[in-house]
Amino acid sequence: MATWATVRTRGRKRVGSRLVSALVVAGTVLAGLALLTLSFFPGSPGCTGAGAAGTLMPRMRVVASRLYAGRRQWRAWGFNWGLGDHSPVIDYFDNPTSANLAVLACELHTAHQLGANSMRIPLELQQVMRGPNATRSSTLTALRRLLDLAAREGVYLDITGNLVWRPQRAPDWYERMNERDRWQVQANFWRAVAHTAAESPAVLCYELTSEPLLSDTPGWYTGEYGGWWFGQIIAHPRARNTHQLVRAWTGLLAAAVRSQDDRPVTIGLMPGIKDGFTPANVADLLDMLVIHQYPQTGRVGEAIAPIRYHASFNKPVLLGETYPLASDMPTQRAFLTRANRYVVGVFEFFDGRDPNHLTIKTTADSLQEHALAQFVTLRRTILKPR
Repeated sequence: MATWATVRTRGRKRVGSRLVSALVVAGTVLAGLALLTLSFFPGSPGCTGAGAAGTLMPRMRVVASRLYAGRRQWRAWGFNWGLGDHSPVIDYFDNPTSANLAVLACELHTAHQLGANSMRIPLELQQVMRGPNATRSSTLTALRRLLDLAAREGVYLDITGNLVWRPQRAPDWYERMNERDRWQVQANFWRAVAHTAAESPAVLCYELTSEPLLSDTPGWYTGEYGGWWFGQIIAHPRARNTHQLVRAWTGLLAAAVRSQDDRPVTIGLMPGIKDGFTPANVADLLDMLVIHQYPQTGRVGEAIAPIRYHASFNKPVLLGETYPLASDMPTQRAFLTRANRYVVGVFEFFDGRDPNHLTIKTTADSLQEHALAQFVTLRRTILKPR
């Protein structure tokens, strides 16, 4: 469904919401649902923050169906940053203090020590835009500082933005806008974000949004879980050509990014969607494709099929979200191993903790420990050039 793991609703638990939404929209909610009622206990005791400045990072570029860091073929092994009752990136952009940046420095260092060369970060529209044509300098400065931190660690960032996960925080002026005016604000968002990030070498890609939809249902958000809305409705078709609508929106926002930066532009796509947000309709407008897939136990072939289909468009394909939520560990291992020939990398989920120092208090803790430990053992396989 929409962004990743879950984001914290202040004053209450919001566990597995991201992953729940993904499965609801994709129609794959099965055995893993029981785990969604459990909370994680984030934090990485003993983490001392970022390491020393790393080597110079080559800028990311696309050549046919592969990613290159400078002249070297490159593959991603990393994480969606935030899981369970833990959303440090959202918290940081809400309140960009040095203390919140220190939390990110600590966790990014932990992820890098595990082997991550990339992380996927969320950035909400209202965190950046204070008016239709006005941005928040504090947020853009915070983004620049996070990119500097990532560059020091040698970790690339997938900047996933343009989302309103918390409609209660959406500005009134934005909510009163019609479809086309909203698109213009979204384009302004991306122009500002790409302008801010353009000089940093630490950008992997700009993900225009995560799991967008078209719907004639009133409102702009769907897939609510725990106060978070993970379905982003781009337009209400009302008998209009859905494929043309999707192409118009994608072209507008991609052009906004490209007016400021030449790094890859993409969208987080869901398998099975037929409203125009398909690789057949948008691949030629994007530099790479991102797919979200959560396999079900014993059904590896069904999970691989849409990934193979995305790869047929001769674009780099990144498996941007996956987790053994509806599968057992052998199924997840088989899925990642077989998917590897079609993708340029994989993102699972990260809650800031090293699996070697993880205290097991809940079933969900146990799931995270096993999922992360298995993902680490597959790192060399995933990073091997194909």
